[in-house]
Amino acid sequence: MHSRRSLPVVSVTFGLTVALSLTTIAGAAAQEDRHTSDNVIVNFGSPTNLTGGAPNQVVVPDEAQLRKGGTVTFIVNGPGHGVAIYPVSKNTTRDDITAQLCAHNPVCGDTTFANGDHTIVDGKGNTVIVTGTNPPLSRVDDGTDRLLATSTQTGIVPGPFLPGTMADGTAGTRLQFRFEKSGRYLVVCMNRGHYLANWMFGFVTVEE
Repeated sequence: MHSRRSLPVVSVTFGLTVALSLTTIAGAAAQEDRHTSDNVIVNFGSPTNLTGGAPNQVVVPDEAQLRKGGTVTFIVNGPGHGVAIYPVSKNTTRDDITAQLCAHNPVCGDTTFANGDHTIVDGKGNTVIVTGTNPPLSRVDDGTDRLLATSTQTGIVPGPFLPGTMADGTAGTRLQFRFEKSGRYLVVCMNRGHYLANWMFGFVTVEE
């Protein structure tokens, strides 16, 4: 009799274990779904400060997560922006990049910094962008490993910046980019002053 009664107890214990395991998996999946998506919107330029200047020169959000094969829609806000995308190492942080840009106290006080020659490296020390000097390179426009450039320079002729959403309600440029490979990507403004002086950049992390 004792052995017969013990079987349901074992079954219940096993059932609870399976149920708890499934709940844990479901919870982890739900947690992931809150942070990753097949489609992400990134404001390239502040959606609330549309008249230019440092308050406009931001990427919102500056950290986006995406599933492999998903798309980012960049909504350009305000004047003078161009979008460029570069792959970087997965351990690259925002501090890694800002440490190589014009120091802020509270803003960049060096008026010549943005026109200088700067080599930007990722968290592993790999070269990502070599800016060259302005003149002749008036854009952040290193095409070595770049995936996208919207305002690329041809010879000495700089590409035009993208029309952005304006305070009068004029709609700005919307462009989409599909990320086919997992990894981490640095997205920068091709306007030298916006990126090098005012830190206009963000990251997209693409997960399997």
